[in-house]
Amino acid sequence: MGIEDKISGRVKQAAGDLLGKEDLRRQGAQEERKADAKREAHEAQAQADQKAARVRDLEQSTDPDKLAESKTREELLDEADRLGIAGRSDMSKNELAQEITARR
Repeated sequence: MGIEDKISGRVKQAAGDLLGKEDLRRQGAQEERKADAKREAHEAQAQADQKAARVRDLEQSTDPDKLAESKTREELLDEADRLGIAGRSDMSKNELAQEITARR
């Protein structure tokens, strides 16, 4: 992401230095800064996505309503089975979510 701009920027800076053309060197520096900004924005977005995923996981592990919204009844039944919750087949989706959340 942005590596082409970084390489192009460095080449233009070098060419500007060799040819004594300040405008070409300046254009190259601008392209390199643009590439750095793209990389930083991409990294910041990746960090934000990771944080959002952790928040969703935390909500699902502590809030039965969020858990029920995000999973099907079958998925909840599988989780209840793994946790050894008795009477799970007779429970509603919300009851399953409450029991699972209580066991976590």
